[in-house]
Amino acid sequence: MKTKDMKMKSVLSKTYLWLLLLFAFSLPLTPFAAKAGSVIADSPCDNAYYESLTARAWLEAQREITQNQNIILKPDSVLQYTCFDQLVWELGDHADEMLSETNYYGTPLNTSSMDNALNNLVLASIGAFASGNYTSLSLLSGHPAGTAIQHKVSDTYSGSSSYSCDVMKQVWHAAKCINFINDAEYDGFHTFSEYATNPLDKRHLPSACMPLMGNWATNLASALSTGPWTNDPLQTYQAQTTPQTCSGANCPCSGNPIPTGVVVSGQSPGPASYDEKICLQPGCRYHPGGFPLVPSGSDVAEGCYGN
Repeated sequence: MKTKDMKMKSVLSKTYLWLLLLFAFSLPLTPFAAKAGSVIADSPCDNAYYESLTARAWLEAQREITQNQNIILKPDSVLQYTCFDQLVWELGDHADEMLSETNYYGTPLNTSSMDNALNNLVLASIGAFASGNYTSLSLLSGHPAGTAIQHKVSDTYSGSSSYSCDVMKQVWHAAKCINFINDAEYDGFHTFSEYATNPLDKRHLPSACMPLMGNWATNLASALSTGPWTNDPLQTYQAQTTPQTCSGANCPCSGNPIPTGVVVSGQSPGPASYDEKICLQPGCRYHPGGFPLVPSGSDVAEGCYGN
């Protein structure tokens, strides 16, 4: 009896398995395969997306670097701030009290010996250094705020005995009072397109850098024009929100009136009722038309008007 039951169970199991396989193969596989093929990409990485991100990163970083390098000025020479050449002149003026030109210790040298030594050894050297590394006479690296502050380190001895130097005071005051966007052409906010089309580099002090127009244009196109997406259309409604500038009794405003869904019961003169509408442009009001416009007193068509 047990053997028959086991055989029966085996036959039922095989029958069930064959029915299950037959049902599975009869399912429509085409829609699932088509859907999977349209969703799963051939590659897990989108090169165009990566390239657009790389280009955008270059644009952002280069703009920040350029503006920082433009606003942070090259330090001026300490020789200019301290009027070092005048200190040398003072030394030469008091040389008659020193060993080389005094008669306290025997026959002195001639009265121009110290002057010549200072001129040849000190002033010629610092003059060449200053002119070779600080070409601009005006301080603050030639920034407009420092145009009136000038001190050129002299490379020759003048024999002057006066020392009057407030250059550092003037420079500190001028630097402290520099306002934001002092020079709109260089210090203002600029778009990527302005960097890409302007042949002048924003880094211009104390001398201009070589513009990277090709790099700007290439990365700008890769970041915004050739990405794996389409640009969303942008509608600003500037015409409707810019205050109207015309004058006169019948001054039309730009933009179409927008209905509010409210019906207004009119009064004479005017329609018995009309749909309420609003005008977005500042200084403008809606007129349903068909009766005189106050204060002009003449009939006008439906629209937005201002005075």
